[in-house]
Amino acid sequence: MTDDNLSGHLVLLMAPSGSGKSALLKNAKTELPELHFAISCTTRAMRPGEKEGEVYHFLDMDKFNSRIKTGDFLEWAEYGGNLYGTLKSEITEPMRTGQVVIREVELQGIQSIVKLIPKAKRTIIYIDAGDWESLKQRILSRAPISEEQLALRHERYLKETAAKPLADIVIKNEDGQFDVAKDEFVAKLRSIIANVSKKASNDT
Repeated sequence: MTDDNLSGHLVLLMAPSGSGKSALLKNAKTELPELHFAISCTTRAMRPGEKEGEVYHFLDMDKFNSRIKTGDFLEWAEYGGNLYGTLKSEITEPMRTGQVVIREVELQGIQSIVKLIPKAKRTIIYIDAGDWESLKQRILSRAPISEEQLALRHERYLKETAAKPLADIVIKNEDGQFDVAKDEFVAKLRSIIANVSKKASNDT
């Protein structure tokens, strides 16, 4: 995507399941209301406590496929039998107004987006929550999950840890260290916001 009007910045958050990324994002949303949280689309079922349009737009498979055909997605990927995607409008429109956009994204999605958004306009943050055994215990304690789904999570974990070198920033969120991780996460985001604001001032 070559677009001189993208004066803002895109933060891509990559993390294995069970890494605490949802809690980190929830805290950042409270601490940094100036951030634009891009809402993803998914075909997976809504979980208890989730609301339409809060983190995800929940679409059925036909509607999702229809939006693929009309070119509405910046990227989309399949994971665990469900589709996940980022609408172009959720990224480009706020970036054109100079906002810092944050988006949790699957590895496949990151590989697509990095080809479209210039490196100077994006930052990839990886949440490192330790080894697979630690993550597995977090996943199992959160909600019932089948052996098949657990195996898929493990496969994804292996792929994402191998892709960690893609990240510009790595934040550790091991057991008992959430307060440290959330403070570091907010500090990194605040620094990015300040840099974008400074650049905007210099350009005017």
